[in-house]
Amino acid sequence: KIAVEAGCVCLTLITTNDNLESLGFYQKRGFRIRTVYPSAVERAREFKPSIPRLGNNGIPIRDEIQLEMNL
Repeated sequence: KIAVEAGCVCLTLITTNDNLESLGFYQKRGFRIRTVYPSAVERAREFKPSIPRLGNNGIPIRDEIQLEMNL
């Protein structure tokens, strides 16, 4: 509601491939997968080595997934 009142026409977010709970949460609310950025997290580790290699459910964290919802 706040985004629509502010004149926004689209909401965008990015999460990682291991975050199945978030992927499900947002898709149930109308978001759709827009873009997958393969190896984005692996590249980010070059600058921030503290990013974990394993995420939720033991899934290797490698990619970023962009979701989008038109308002």
